[in-house]
Amino acid sequence: MRRFNSFAPALLVLVLTMSVIVFAPRLMSGIQRTRTLATIRMAQAKLDQPSGILEQLNEAYESIAEATLPGVVHIEAKTSMREFVNNRRTGDAMPAPGSTGSGWVYNEGGHIITNAHVVSGHETIEVEFHDGRVREAEVVGLDSATDIAVLKVGNVSGLFPLRRATKEPVRMGDQVFAFGSPFGIKFSMSRGIVSGLGRGDAAHMMGMRRGYTNFIQTDAAMNPGNSGGPLVDIYGRVIGMNAAIANNAQPDQETAGFSGQSAGIGFAIPLETVESVVDQIIDSKMVLRGYLGVLIGDTSAEYAESIGLNRRGVVVTGVPDDQPAYGAGIRTDDVIIEIDGTATPTTPVLMATISAKPPSHVAMIKVWRDGKVVELRAPLGAAEYYGGGLHYIPGSEKMTIQEIRESIKGRRAE
Repeated sequence: MRRFNSFAPALLVLVLTMSVIVFAPRLMSGIQRTRTLATIRMAQAKLDQPSGILEQLNEAYESIAEATLPGVVHIEAKTSMREFVNNRRTGDAMPAPGSTGSGWVYNEGGHIITNAHVVSGHETIEVEFHDGRVREAEVVGLDSATDIAVLKVGNVSGLFPLRRATKEPVRMGDQVFAFGSPFGIKFSMSRGIVSGLGRGDAAHMMGMRRGYTNFIQTDAAMNPGNSGGPLVDIYGRVIGMNAAIANNAQPDQETAGFSGQSAGIGFAIPLETVESVVDQIIDSKMVLRGYLGVLIGDTSAEYAESIGLNRRGVVVTGVPDDQPAYGAGIRTDDVIIEIDGTATPTTPVLMATISAKPPSHVAMIKVWRDGKVVELRAPLGAAEYYGGGLHYIPGSEKMTIQEIRESIKGRRAE
């Protein structure tokens, strides 16, 4: 009995120790699981509350999709293999036998907008609407300088033109949504923000060495097949047209274009340019661009500081006396800082802003002169784009658009 009594406490301690070793982890695991389960249920309860912020976002995104998709189209552009081979033999530039892209309904008259590079050079163009209808389309006209094309489908009822954010400012940081057919996956939607404005990089990527350079940059996912699709804002209004993506792909000799996947840098043509070009193509199949007529250069930070200017602008290095700018009162050493309320920090932005305006438009131009802002009214002239550059039509700032068109027709007939 003495021996048993002496060993009992030690045995009890051993048993308790072993119990702790065996059961404590399970107990702690059970406590942790209970806490995690409570956390999950509290989170789920919050998410299930009506009118939660995420639910509101979901509903908004769903509404954007529902309002936009009926006006988006999938485009199949085709060229016969025979024609493709013939052009390869003769060395003529020719796109691949088939390509896909996107577009959107511009008006109830059957006009569809897309990129010029999607349809240029192809023999047959088919447009598929969101409801599954497929129609053949004709090319009304295209403008290679801005990569804009206008198609038309006939005898189609029940079209749903997209709303447009005409004259609404686009700001860096705005949420945007890109629609199209990435890799041929029709009627897709992606979300992002406006990452930058006035970008000129896309022109090089698209082979537009001297073309349009005032692109909207976005991180909304774009891939081959998104070209020509609409870029819309949080109200479901078109603010631009998808045009190009940035990646490390090299030029494709077969298609005379670029291929590759999204790297989070996409470019879209602003609506202001789209409307200016499209309306002219529909009206007359002739695209004229606003023209100011100044020699310009970018300002450095040091130069801006030396003249008391606290923002970037474009310095006027020369004003020929036979150009619209001279008649408007613009002079050498003026720094153009704004046109119609749009800032002009660089020469590409200024050039694109002016060329997007219709001829005969009176632009309100703010310049920095002698330490103060001077506002000038500048009736714009007209210029045609051909031979890789803009060519001024003398005296066009004093003509109506119709008079300008008549003068061009007369010259072409000579």
